[in-house]
Order: sequence, then structure tokens, then C-alpha cells
Amino acid sequence: MTAQTTTDVHSTAQMKAQRWKALAEDRCALSGISVYTQIFIGMALYLYGHVSTPGYLSILLTIPFAFLLLFLARRTGRNAEGQNGVIACAAGKRGTKIVLFLFLLLHLMNAQLIFVSLCAMLLDAMPEHSLWKMTLLVVPVLAWANSGRQEDALARLSRFLKWVIFLLLLSAFLSAAPHGRAAHFFPVLGYGWKSIVHGGLWMCGAVWSCAWPLLMPQNPQTLSPMLTGKRKTVIPVLISILAGCATMAVSVWLMPFYAMARAETMGWRLMLVANMTPSIPAWSTETVGILLLFFLSLSNSVSQASALAAQMAGKRESSGWVTLLLLLALVPCAVMQDAAMQETLIHLAFWRGPVTLILLLGLYLSSTIQKKKRQNGKEQTP
Repeated sequence: MTAQTTTDVHSTAQMKAQRWKALAEDRCALSGISVYTQIFIGMALYLYGHVSTPGYLSILLTIPFAFLLLFLARRTGRNAEGQNGVIACAAGKRGTKIVLFLFLLLHLMNAQLIFVSLCAMLLDAMPEHSLWKMTLLVVPVLAWANSGRQEDALARLSRFLKWVIFLLLLSAFLSAAPHGRAAHFFPVLGYGWKSIVHGGLWMCGAVWSCAWPLLMPQNPQTLSPMLTGKRKTVIPVLISILAGCATMAVSVWLMPFYAMARAETMGWRLMLVANMTPSIPAWSTETVGILLLFFLSLSNSVSQASALAAQMAGKRESSGWVTLLLLLALVPCAVMQDAAMQETLIHLAFWRGPVTLILLLGLYLSSTIQKKKRQNGKEQTP
């Protein structure tokens, strides 16, 4: 009697289908990491100073908005047909470049926020070094790493890195647990419901990229698993928002209402958990975890922007020189590190949510109209 091995793959087509499905899941996971990164930055940039301790309620308010974006993106994807991608099918020849350019700006806005936060951390950790020198050393390395078609490589890399980042940040948060108090959660509403709602509206801009895996230029093989399985797109985003809410709750556990809104540097606020914990290992693990988070999300945002620029130019692969120029464009704002720059970013970052909603509504309506035209054309054809 001989042993027999069994497998779910019976043909080359099934093997390819499994690979496309795995890639789709990785892209959704990477999108979730990017959403968490923007929430994490939004806490330090906006919530601590404008909402204070009830900021976790503002983060929870982004869930309906994220689900609305996912709903519109999924319906648009189902309406669109063809091999040119969802945006190309929905926007048509005239509107495609405009929509791609707007999404390119949205990705660059995400990248700018990450780069500013990265420089703020470097300045806080190594104040004796020049930010210009450090950024100009980092930029060429990132440009080289993200040249060509690196979106899929980043998606697959995130499968491993997400657990490393999670364990590093969890270690820092657990080290900080004995140094907080439950009384810091009061007053529960902080400045009141008005500030919480305003914080929620601002944080909606931080979750705009949750719908990008459904819209990004791709072939039908990777898009199909996202359209048929809601969990692949919903669960990573939901986990990211809840993780952001938990991170905010840890910050509240460590710092009372009157202290959270005090004037501090961006770098100090990003490292709040470590700064409120007299533990060198906690500082080290949080620093490494945040740096990995920033580099992964920054690479994702820049590579997506570079890919969109290549598609607008009619090219299949993005150029390393374009990626380098995009990164260099982020440097001046990142090294300023002043209050005026941060206020400007706060105002600009808010518009990510409304712009994305308007774009998705337009794409959904356009794709619905085109779908009806195709159906009417088929019915009239004898």
C-alpha cells in the first residue's frame, strides 16, 4: 500500500488563480498598513492637540466613511469591464488622466505626511545631525529600492513585516502599561462632542486609501478576488482602524487630558509611549517598529504615485528617476519642522477624504451609466 499526497491544485490555471488570490490579499493587507500609518500620524499631528483624550472616539467615527468608500469602489469595479483597469473603464478616455493625477496627488500627500513624521523622529532622536544630510542619504536608497514594478514586491514583503511591526509595537505598549491610569480617560468627552466630530471628519482623510486596492491599475485576475470576497478588503481596514483606536487608548492611558494637548514637538508626540515609559528596551522597540512602519508605507505611497505617473505617460513600468524626483519633492517640507508647516499640512490633509469621496461618487455614477449603455446596446443587437 503506497501513500498518496493530495493537493487542491489540479491544473496550471488553478495554481495561477491561487497566486492571484494571494497577491490580492497581500495588496489589501498593505493597504491596511498604510491606513494605520496615516491614523498613527494623524494622532500626533491633529488629535492630541485638537481633540485630546477622546481621540479614540474620533478614530471610530471613520469606520462608516471607510465602509462607504469600499462600497463605492466595489460597485465601480463590478460595473467596469475591460483590461485597462477600473479607473480607465469608469472615467473614459478624457477623464482617466485627470482622475489618475488626483489620485497621484493623494498618494503624494500621504507620502509627505510620512516623510515629515520620519524627519521629526530623526530630529528628536539625533538632534545633533543635519536633517538635510540624513534625508539626502535616505532618498536615493528609497528611489533605488522602489524603481520599476515594486508594488507587488512590497505587498508580499508586508506579509512578513506586518507581524514584526506588530510585535515590536506591542512590546513597547506592554512595557508602558504599568505607568498609566484609568482616570486619564476622564472627562470622557474632553472638549465636547463638537471637537470629537471635527476630529472624526479630519481623520476620514487618513483612511482614504482603504479603497485603493480596488481601484489601482491591475489586471482582472487580482481584482476579481477583491470583488467577490468582501472580507479581503473589509477586514484589513477594520483591523487597522481598531488598531489605531487601541494605540490612541494606550496614549490616553499614559497621559492625562491637560497634558496631552500641551505644545510638544512632532517627534516627541510620535514617540509618546516610549517617552512616558522609563524603559530603554521600550524606546528601542517602538523606534524600530515605527521606522519599519514608516519606510514600508512611504515606499508604498511613492511607488503607487510613480506607477500612476508611468500610466499617465503610457508606460508599463515606472522609472527610477521619476521616483527619485517625487522623493526629492518631499524633502523641503519635511526638513522645515516648524509650526506653520504643520498647520498647512493639517489643512491640506483634511481634503483627502472629501476629494476621494467625490472621485468615487463620480466613478461609480459614470461606470453605472456606461454599464447601462452596454446592456442597451446588447439588447438592440439582433
